[in-house]
Amino acid sequence: MGFSVTDITSVDSDLDVTVLDVGHGNAAVVRDGSNCAVIDAAPGDMVLTELERTHCSHIEHLIISHSDSDHAGGGPSLILDDSRTVGTVWFNPDSEKQTKIWERLLRAVHTRVRRGGLRGHQMLHTEIGQELTCGRARLEVRHPSILMAGMGPTSRKTSLGVLETNTLSIVIRVHLAEMPAVLLAADIDAIGFKHMLDCGQELAAPVLVFPHHGGLPGHSSGVHEFAKELVQRVQPKMVVFSIRSGHRPANPNLEILRGVREGAPNAHIACTQLSTHCHQNEIPVPSQHLAAKSASGRKKGRCCAGTITVTHTSAGLAYDPPIEGHRAFVVAHIERPACMIEGNIPRPRAELDKPSQP
Repeated sequence: MGFSVTDITSVDSDLDVTVLDVGHGNAAVVRDGSNCAVIDAAPGDMVLTELERTHCSHIEHLIISHSDSDHAGGGPSLILDDSRTVGTVWFNPDSEKQTKIWERLLRAVHTRVRRGGLRGHQMLHTEIGQELTCGRARLEVRHPSILMAGMGPTSRKTSLGVLETNTLSIVIRVHLAEMPAVLLAADIDAIGFKHMLDCGQELAAPVLVFPHHGGLPGHSSGVHEFAKELVQRVQPKMVVFSIRSGHRPANPNLEILRGVREGAPNAHIACTQLSTHCHQNEIPVPSQHLAAKSASGRKKGRCCAGTITVTHTSAGLAYDPPIEGHRAFVVAHIERPACMIEGNIPRPRAELDKPSQP
């Protein structure tokens, strides 16, 4: 499948997907003018800042892929913010997750429906039987099926395997003016990915936000093959890892990177912040290459690609920051860019710095 893509920053459209640099977490804003949808909301103010920048006073769809704090932690503040209204909040029950942030999310929905400004909540799966749109943007649900969503996360083995919270992550493919643009894979693991394939889901998209921030997907066996097969199915031009600089264990995992590079050798790899594999924490980097948008790593000089926007134009899809600009920045400023090293990716710096054993 081919995609018409260009690396221009001057565009004549306001139809886009912005993958926010939120550190270790996920958040994306889909926008057509003042119409917007939010897919995941990590803790912090990045989503609110982006909504204010784009003058979005109504969130048509707020999708929380699963109950982990780095995807759901910013949800309550969005729902309870009286400066904007919300159409539908979409998430699936998780009786295995009994955390304060998950309870706050449930209480926020309960409260906002009663005081007004929120249409309501619904479960989200591939059998919902309705189209989710935001102006000229369309949000396709690629996972989970009703089979998995209805069972919910459970510690006991089911006919579909052990269904963990990550297994049931909601996966969304965003179309811009009927052009596939971004696949947001949340924290999907190998069991969930296999189920998508078994269900015949189409996953191809120019941009893949890689699942689980490039960390190990559930059980750590077969991670190389998981990454390789995923990118082979998606055929991305760009693979995005939403990470926090200095996070331990360091993401993206090197076996994941190997699989991505083997399965999609021509794809551009873009981390929102600097991986510990690539650059010393103590050395800041310039931010002139970044898009003119908020990014949580900007203040401390920890951004790599930072916040990334994919925009629909008459010429195809445009990226901000441009791919070539980001590539030039990496070559000029990053010490050991794992995404660009030919052959074997070196071991993490922490391992290289250990004294050799006699």
